[in-house]
Amino acid sequence: MQLFPTVLPFGVLALRRVILISALALTTSCAELQALLQAGALTPPTVTFRGAQLVRSPSRRQMSAFYCPRVAQAQLGIAASALCGGLFGAPPPAQEMTLGFDMRFAVANPNNVPLPLSEILTAVSLFPGAAQQNLGAICVRLCAPGDAACQAGRDPNACRNARGDIRTLSDFPQAVANLLVSEGLSAAAGAPLKFEAPKVLSASSLDVVARFSLTPEALIPIVEQLARQSVSELRAGRELNFNVPYRLEGTVFADAGSLGRIAAGFGPSAGEWAIPVQRLLP
Repeated sequence: MQLFPTVLPFGVLALRRVILISALALTTSCAELQALLQAGALTPPTVTFRGAQLVRSPSRRQMSAFYCPRVAQAQLGIAASALCGGLFGAPPPAQEMTLGFDMRFAVANPNNVPLPLSEILTAVSLFPGAAQQNLGAICVRLCAPGDAACQAGRDPNACRNARGDIRTLSDFPQAVANLLVSEGLSAAAGAPLKFEAPKVLSASSLDVVARFSLTPEALIPIVEQLARQSVSELRAGRELNFNVPYRLEGTVFADAGSLGRIAAGFGPSAGEWAIPVQRLLP
């Protein structure tokens, strides 16, 4: 015989609710629990691009010593190396032709729950409007501290499936695979660069610095085209003196677990990096 046929279902539902709330309370603070209960649909963060500062570069003399024999070879033949060496010294190794920059942006979180950043897509165009091989794009996956199952760093399968007009890795099919390299990011001035996911607290903003390098293998042919336009200057013993125009754009992805994954774009933003008189190192 069935007892209390109309009361039992209500009791079961109530029991389940008590168990659920008790489980949440054991793993979540009162403030976080209240925020989770009040949170509805997540609002995308606001990303404000602060600029890109050159932090690694060869000097003008190093650039001249490296490119002079390359661009003068056609006109001077075997005498190019001797002439260029006398004017600018021995050419440095290719590894010293790397350009590195720090990209700075602020991420504001308008939600009632903290948002850990999960992925960052960055695309750079050198000499915008020129050849397609001057475009590089990279997606960087960030991992929570102590998450051994997460593979941090470059991830060609991430930064995808974002809605609306947010840029994803699929929007840059012509990007050169080895042009752009990520060295990590920091959420505090002077802090070590890591691939750990910084957390933007609820109703707050976080300044983030992400460092990237332009690899010599991809950069040397691009700059060599520019150096050929200054071959007469090099033969006269005048150091290369030029700027590298760029355009940066991308997307910052945040992941709030079961509450959803959201993204916000930044850029495009244009600027120029001037090759310094003295070698620049971070």
